[in-house]
Amino acid sequence: MTDKKTFGSFIKIKRTEKNYSQKDLAELLFVTEGAVSKWERGVSYPDITMISDICRVLDISEHELITASTDTDTRKMKREARKFRVIRGAWFWVPTILYAAALLTCFICNLAVNHTLSWFFIVLTSLICAYSFIPTFTFFFNSQRLLVFSVSTYLSICLLLFTCTVYTNGLSWFLTACIGILIGYEVIFVPVFLSHTKISRYKFMISFAAACVLTILLLLNIHIWNSFGVVPAILLACYAFIPVIICAVICVLRFDAFLKAGICIAFSAVVYYFTNCVVDKLFGTNNSSYQVNFSDWQQCSNGNVHLICLISLLFISVLFLGVGVFRLYKKNVR
Repeated sequence: MTDKKTFGSFIKIKRTEKNYSQKDLAELLFVTEGAVSKWERGVSYPDITMISDICRVLDISEHELITASTDTDTRKMKREARKFRVIRGAWFWVPTILYAAALLTCFICNLAVNHTLSWFFIVLTSLICAYSFIPTFTFFFNSQRLLVFSVSTYLSICLLLFTCTVYTNGLSWFLTACIGILIGYEVIFVPVFLSHTKISRYKFMISFAAACVLTILLLLNIHIWNSFGVVPAILLACYAFIPVIICAVICVLRFDAFLKAGICIAFSAVVYYFTNCVVDKLFGTNNSSYQVNFSDWQQCSNGNVHLICLISLLFISVLFLGVGVFRLYKKNVR
């Protein structure tokens, strides 16, 4: 603790800031006015058991009392924390009140005009959907807020879509829309959720595999309602995602990053070069626009460009592989 004179001056300054007299402070601390006077004159220290009470009455921290100095950094942090709580509260309550007012207005108007609740439910689910994004239901949770946000927003969107299907008799597109949105959510949030787990190294591989499965389900649902071919649907989804999944597996392996990049680029280039031909065969279009003939760019421009892209990507992959092999060589030499 600091010397008695400095300590006493600090007590006096903080008492004055609170507009307390020595008598007021003494009454709040249940001591005599003379005891307070002795503290401020540097004659004696207060009893150690009174430290917490003095800090409470003078609105200071124990660290500030013991060091007889104002902890500006801590006070600044506390002020900023209070401002944040105020802003967070306003961010939640202002939109909440506005949503409630809009909902009540639509409720009254729907009853007054149509004498029944009809389009009100579309407004209700729309506002629930908007509310899940701003200010979000995460206000009611202290942890796992990202999980709450992703689940609540997805379910609110599905609820809005379901309400629309009821009014439009469009059940055929409801599951398609829900699965399509789920794919987007899965690709965005699953890697984030897995980042802090023991399997974080496999997060992209798991995410792409799940996206592949969901895409197959999406295409199968389209098949049910639109007679879309089952086999082409599965093959198309696998053909799109399996190369990505394999690249994710390669990235997990423990060897040089340049070697992994070179392998992934070469593999992806070769696979996707044949994508258009396979798709043409699956759907029976027999499109010949992907033929290669560098002497006929008018009829074979697509095929020529695709081949040039393939050669360019393979060249880039060779460069990466070369750098990777050189790095391994230097590492082994050392």
